[in-house]
Amino acid sequence: MNKKMKSAPFYEIFFLTLIAITANLNTQFGGFLSYYLNGVVGFGVVLAGSFVTIFRIWDAVTDLGMGAIADRTKTRFGRFTPYMLGGAIGAVIVGQLMINLPPALLEGNVRKAAFIILYMLFIIFTTMEVSGLRSTSQVCIKEGKQRATFGMVNGIYVTIYYSVANMYIYSRLMPRTKGFNLPFFQTLITVFTIVGLIATLVYLAFYNKYDRQAVTEEQNKTQEKVSLKDALYLFKRNRPFLMLILSAGSDKLATTLQGNATVVVIMFAIAVGNAKLNSAINGYTMIPSIIMILLGLGAIGRKYGTKKAMVISSWGGIVTCVLGILLWIFGNYKTLNFPGYEGFSGWNFFTLAFLILTVIMKGFNLIAGQALNPMLADVIDFEYYTSGKYCPGTIGSLFNLADKIISSLGPTFVAILCAMIGFGGTLPTAEDPFSIPLFAIGILGYYGFALIGLIINVICMKFYPLTPEYMKEIREELEKRAAA
Repeated sequence: MNKKMKSAPFYEIFFLTLIAITANLNTQFGGFLSYYLNGVVGFGVVLAGSFVTIFRIWDAVTDLGMGAIADRTKTRFGRFTPYMLGGAIGAVIVGQLMINLPPALLEGNVRKAAFIILYMLFIIFTTMEVSGLRSTSQVCIKEGKQRATFGMVNGIYVTIYYSVANMYIYSRLMPRTKGFNLPFFQTLITVFTIVGLIATLVYLAFYNKYDRQAVTEEQNKTQEKVSLKDALYLFKRNRPFLMLILSAGSDKLATTLQGNATVVVIMFAIAVGNAKLNSAINGYTMIPSIIMILLGLGAIGRKYGTKKAMVISSWGGIVTCVLGILLWIFGNYKTLNFPGYEGFSGWNFFTLAFLILTVIMKGFNLIAGQALNPMLADVIDFEYYTSGKYCPGTIGSLFNLADKIISSLGPTFVAILCAMIGFGGTLPTAEDPFSIPLFAIGILGYYGFALIGLIINVICMKFYPLTPEYMKEIREELEKRAAA
């Protein structure tokens, strides 16, 4: 009989959560893609936004295929490790071809076709690169409080990542390249794919032993095969899974829109008058947001469970989103500025109020978002407990499938709204004049969808049954089965 696999020690969690950096690098790159499609490849505004949505759906489909393949993979190197390593290397190579080859071709259909083919291939490699993401906390961590810790550390990494990335993009890269042009994307793809490769390699150095041991344990017990019909039936049979998908999809749509380049340009470059202030707000809110994550998942999540943390943070986020909308509608947003930026003449009411509300809102939103990974680990255990089918790859890929399809609507939605108010040829830039319709699109993207997503969270958690007490019962039963 094999020795029972232990949970990852606390120090390893700091390395296992690095895969979140890789995943968010890939997600954030997609937020700028409309500008590349519109300005470099030659698609119209609505078509560019629509293609971003289509690419996200393709991304979701590749997740489903990757999950099915992973659940059938049992090599001496592990289940996910070979795919993640190959995907990380492939993403670097194909990423360079994807950005640099199309502009070298003739304008028109040849250029467009080349980009589409290369980007679809790029998505396959990035899907492989993060294929073990959703199952990491379930494979490596067997104890509820540690899963909350995993979510907490994951949230801290994501907070630091977006703060640093936005400061780099809006304060350094974009001013140096003078816009979202070819040099901008050439630098962005190089930095993003290489950083992603490094983060993945460090992650695999700690994850691989758990991946290999999980395969060894499964080879010594009879396990029912999971068919596509079984996988799709999960949406109907597994209520916790469905509730988690609805929460995750709405949250990801909101997060995607808040970081969408067009929304950022409207809010900060056009409305306020300085795009660099977006990176400033990320810098000022990073440490306070981390403190809120420590309190939310580190204190509430570890003591009362991630479900409780999700509910409390969602209500907190709802209140701050409403206050944020009211502040931008009735406040003087033209006075927004921070020390060290051109035109700063001292702290004012709008800047202080916006800073405080953003810290609280981001903190609550991050708690809700980062609670999802440990909750998904519980859902995988629940499925194994109720059906006898152990399928972390399939559940993770189905989760990503639904999550990406829902969140993919964001770029198309923004593109259609922009086209409706006169931006049919090019997307809004910092040189465009302010207008109320543009401002409304910015408010909806920055606050509106976040508010809707948080309300959905509260509703879904009323139907989510996996409490800490129930999960303790489930894990005890699974341990008995493993020992039998």
